[in-house]
Amino acid sequence: MRQINNPDQSLPHHLRGAFRGFETALGRHLKRYDLPLSQFYILRLQWSPGGNSQTDIAERAFMSESVASQVIKKMEAKGLVRKKSDAKDNRKYLVSLTHTGETLRNKIAKDGIQISTKHAPKISKADLKTAIEVLKKVREGFGLYNAQ
Repeated sequence: MRQINNPDQSLPHHLRGAFRGFETALGRHLKRYDLPLSQFYILRLQWSPGGNSQTDIAERAFMSESVASQVIKKMEAKGLVRKKSDAKDNRKYLVSLTHTGETLRNKIAKDGIQISTKHAPKISKADLKTAIEVLKKVREGFGLYNAQ
């Protein structure tokens, strides 16, 4: 008989476990740079030359706008990013990486790739592709639900 609330059969349970394992390993690594995970998630984004809006950054980093705003303020104080008014709409700010931020991003991106390949379980390319496709569908499904 299948249990109704069996964590071993729960996708969210295993997603959280896998994510926490990765996030713990990454957090341990980022300590040497004095970089919290929240700042890493923003720093690793692909930045446009003119900067990105705080709204765009929040969406791409999977954060609320208010959380992203607070993280960006801390990153600005550390000299990793700078904010400037958007020339098209002075109510908005564009955020861009400083030279220090870009240098750190390039370093942690390289190191992060090594962490995820060195410590990741042995998963075939085909299984990884399938897993990514499934996770995109899960994210899309919850995105649609949360947008209601």
